[in-house]
Amino acid sequence: MDRFKNLELIKFPKFDEPDTLELIKTFERFFSKSTNDSSCKLSLSLKDYAKGGLRKQHEIHAKLICDGKSYFASETSWNLVECIKKVTSTLEKEAKKQSK
Repeated sequence: MDRFKNLELIKFPKFDEPDTLELIKTFERFFSKSTNDSSCKLSLSLKDYAKGGLRKQHEIHAKLICDGKSYFASETSWNLVECIKKVTSTLEKEAKKQSK
């Protein structure tokens, strides 16, 4: 994810190649649709929950700072990539709603 200088991933694991390609598409779409300014910064923070089983539940808190305004969203899911897609979609909608 080094190609996005205005993206900060906190406590995220390394992604395998298919997930990396999917996330690159997701972030390219997000930055092209929701931010017209290159000074906007997206920060995603991950918290995993393992409740004794083999699976982990992922909780992501997202923060978008753009034009001096802050937008927040959070999502919880069993699938990390889907969780990232949901939280970026929610942030995108929130930023569009606030800008109108």
